[in-house]
Amino acid sequence: MLNLRETIDRQVGLALRDLLSVEEAPLAVCSLSRPGFLDYSFSLPLKLARTRHKAPVVIAQELQPAVAGMACAGVVEAVAPGYINMQLSDSFVADQLTSMLRTEPAVLLQKEANGQKIQVEFVSANPTGPLHVGNGRGAALGSVLATLLETQGYHVDREYYVNDYGSKMRLFTASIAHYLFPMLGLEHAMPDEGYHGAYIADLAQAIYDRRGSELSSLLEEQRLAAIEEDGKTLVLAWIRRALEEMGVSFDTWFSERYLVENGWNARVLQQFRDRGVVYQKDDAVWLRSTDFGDDKDRVLVRRDGEPTYTLTDAAYHFNKFQRGYVKSIDVFGADHIGHIVPMHALMKSLGLPDDFLEIIIYQIVHFLRGGQRVVLSKQTGEIIELADLVREVGRDQTRVFFLLSSADSELEFDLEAAKENSLDNPAYYLKYTHARLCSVERQVRGIGAAVPSGATPGDILFLKSPEDRELLKCLLTAQDEVDDAARTRQPHRVLYLAGELAKAANTFYQKEKVIQEDAALARARMVLVLTSQRLLKAYAHILGVTLPESM
Repeated sequence: MLNLRETIDRQVGLALRDLLSVEEAPLAVCSLSRPGFLDYSFSLPLKLARTRHKAPVVIAQELQPAVAGMACAGVVEAVAPGYINMQLSDSFVADQLTSMLRTEPAVLLQKEANGQKIQVEFVSANPTGPLHVGNGRGAALGSVLATLLETQGYHVDREYYVNDYGSKMRLFTASIAHYLFPMLGLEHAMPDEGYHGAYIADLAQAIYDRRGSELSSLLEEQRLAAIEEDGKTLVLAWIRRALEEMGVSFDTWFSERYLVENGWNARVLQQFRDRGVVYQKDDAVWLRSTDFGDDKDRVLVRRDGEPTYTLTDAAYHFNKFQRGYVKSIDVFGADHIGHIVPMHALMKSLGLPDDFLEIIIYQIVHFLRGGQRVVLSKQTGEIIELADLVREVGRDQTRVFFLLSSADSELEFDLEAAKENSLDNPAYYLKYTHARLCSVERQVRGIGAAVPSGATPGDILFLKSPEDRELLKCLLTAQDEVDDAARTRQPHRVLYLAGELAKAANTFYQKEKVIQEDAALARARMVLVLTSQRLLKAYAHILGVTLPESM
């Protein structure tokens, strides 16, 4: 599909270039002038009035013939105080609808590949336990954002950063050992900050069942290493399964341990030394991060020789850059908001491009049941794992409800509303609308009427009612809107667009009769039904939800 704003601006610029005696086409910056109608307005005459020393309306009248000569232009008017208003021509609209009808939904909103690689990192919870329901919002936002960026022609890799190195993993291992060692006739104290969830004892039993006798014959250091590896493997399997049940997949599971053991920390530390941005203090290695906008300098290597998370974060993102990504987008929860300034300082201190790293912070989710906020805990019997949430409300409903508001707003997730098969449930509403559109198509085929494979200018002549025009607007501005959502990194906008299309399609269905004796009008209306059906599926592809053909 075409981005109409870009197309119209380009055509207007080319049409006016000679008239304005400029080498470069002027940017017209069109905008929809009336809700529900495909009328575009240009304020260019107002901008030119000062330099041209003429009244804006006079300039508009002078430019009007050139705009009227564009391929996309229908009726064009110069109006006070200095605007040019334009309706799209019927032939142009027909061409756009025909293109939509002949394009598979999965690539309907897809631009040509631009040869650039982007990486989106999201979820990345520590592999020390099952995913919490709060991780679901990051999973939904990250997966939809990745697909949204693919529509812009980027090659997008979805990456999960596995934090399998450092103190958290040592605590995790010791916690399992506390329950497992007695099975071997040994003891291991539970660390003060250990993990106490019931799943830890389950992991201990599972590891013992898998290799109990083998563990008995190992030295303690080897035994703990085996427990750590098995515990991580089992937890990652839980995490993968929970995400897959939510329809979320990753291209890469990147190990922090791999990063450290393959020398990336040392490599980046040397990079810092070569750039002269580190210094020694109190037997530790510090980064001069205040030179790059941070509020304080950061420790890279502690006095005991252990690398800090700051050094590992720097190494990880330097590794991303070395893998050829032009941009890394990190999707973090609200507890990471304090990382934004230090992370950008890290990128600058490494000499990476200013726009290489983007950080998206999503706010907390409040879960409701019966209109009351749910306190999530095992003591109350309420769900606390993402897998439990998906199984209770369903995959598509989970994804949709996590997208009900922008990432920077706190979200209320109503568990009962998500399960309802009602038109108030946005997930159900999209499914219902698609099934309704498919039903119309089946009825038309059932009576032997022709199902159009394209649109003609004659079809557009019949589409003049407010309901027709509102639906046309949803169809023809879809690429503009999706491009804006991708540019502003707002995946929730796709759900909003799908909802607006569904609303317009249902209003059209209720007000306008598709199957009727007037064959020409029936054909024109059927074009709207089929294009709406395809666009709804295109939105569903980005959202990662399924739409049934019948309900």
